[in-house]
Amino acid sequence: MSNLAIVRAFIAAWERRDVDAIVAAFAPDGVYINVGWSESRGREAIRATVAPLLSSLETVSWTVRHEAETAAGVVLNERTDVFVMRAEAGGRTIVADVMGVFELEDGLIARWRDYFDVEAFKAQMGWG
Repeated sequence: MSNLAIVRAFIAAWERRDVDAIVAAFAPDGVYINVGWSESRGREAIRATVAPLLSSLETVSWTVRHEAETAAGVVLNERTDVFVMRAEAGGRTIVADVMGVFELEDGLIARWRDYFDVEAFKAQMGWG
């Protein structure tokens, strides 16, 4: 499976809100970074970051606008992420324009960085 296909399957796991599949896509010592906000290292830390978010969501939809794979196998995608919160979690719809960078090793995500407007995201969440 190509790195692009792996990232596409990873996005599908997010849209299914499948925590186990999301965590399994990472190398055991994988790193997930929301640049300017949070960093999680290792599968258990990634699970601790992802699981509470996904449990608060009704739906997740990521629309990839552009994607590319470098000669070194790094996958880049420009996308719009839409998160619809469950009613009991506030019922908000959060929209974020994101630039994602996925570094893969042996078919697993070794490092994933997302770049987005953190303050706009927090404002939509009602955090500030």
